Amino acid sequence: MSQIDYIIQPNSRTTLDALQSILQNDCVERLDMAVAYVTSGGAYDFAQGASNILGDYWASLPKRWITSFDYCRTEPIALKYLLSLPNSSVRIHDAIFCLEYDGTPKVPFHPKAFLIRTNQRDYALAGSGNMSRSGLTRGIEAGLVVSVNRIPPIEPMAAAAINAMHTWFSRTWHTSVPLSLSLLERYNSIFECKKNLKTPVPTEDDIASTDISRGGLSNRDLQKLRVCKHFWIDAGNITRNRGPHLPGNQLMMKRLSRVFFGFSSIAVPENTHIGDIEISFNGSHGVGVRFSLTYSDNKMDKLVLPIPGVDGPPAYDNTHLLFERIMPGVFELTTGTRAQKRQWLRKSTTIDGAFRMSSGREWGVF
Repeated sequence: MSQIDYIIQPNSRTTLDALQSILQNDCVERLDMAVAYVTSGGAYDFAQGASNILGDYWASLPKRWITSFDYCRTEPIALKYLLSLPNSSVRIHDAIFCLEYDGTPKVPFHPKAFLIRTNQRDYALAGSGNMSRSGLTRGIEAGLVVSVNRIPPIEPMAAAAINAMHTWFSRTWHTSVPLSLSLLERYNSIFECKKNLKTPVPTEDDIASTDISRGGLSNRDLQKLRVCKHFWIDAGNITRNRGPHLPGNQLMMKRLSRVFFGFSSIAVPENTHIGDIEISFNGSHGVGVRFSLTYSDNKMDKLVLPIPGVDGPPAYDNTHLLFERIMPGVFELTTGTRAQKRQWLRKSTTIDGAFRMSSGREWGVF
């Protein structure tokens, strides 16, 4: 017997809703996914949701991903994240040709197919959404899910269709290139080249900012915040939020700096909690310690930092801070000297990624 589900996103059932509904059924035996592009936000949201549903079983579940380097729309951090997942294998369609032509494919790779096998049924989701936040939850997408029994009674037409998709996936898997760390480094060098960081290729996770205030970040600036791996800022005088005799740990940043940290540029009311990220100061704490990012009533993005003198430096006042994106939602924080700050500024300037706030504090990305 076959079953049908649908995706009408974002107002009704999303791609992520449909996928999570499948994972809650029966005992999942395998995940096979072929998507044109993967962004760090999309990969993180899917994996975290699946892990929450499947619990300890997530680690042993076989996961296969096929994606592409096409047009430099897939983020290297996202690929690194997929490789880091337990029992996860990643392959890249026509990878060598695409690298030799700086991200331009010979034939574009454009599927959005999710094949999930359980002990009871085979599921095939075919839609329009990539492994991105837009594709999974936010963008306007449509699709269908078809499932069929693996034990009698079996509907032959539905079973034949899903088997054909499995055959296509298997053929594409065997003709694609396994993603190794050396292959990822080659792709990363193209992705992080001056040309791409200065004029990033937009993805579906890039949305137009509605902030038209004077001095606001342009859409091109926001795209740079999304693709760059490093964000630096002059901390300035930190508010003594922990008491009059203790150094503060709330960093005020330019409005929409949140995009670098993996959040949307969608306007939110003042004093809105935007989300939480992991921050490690020189590797000073373990995985899982999270810090909040808020849109403050002073119209700035406010990031809570590791406690000074405990998990952070003695104080943040008038320091130069550098954040490096390690994984989706995970950042390494270091402090730099004036000489290092000048190096960061030069790197940012070459890609038009250096900025100054009205207070005079400088910041940038590279």
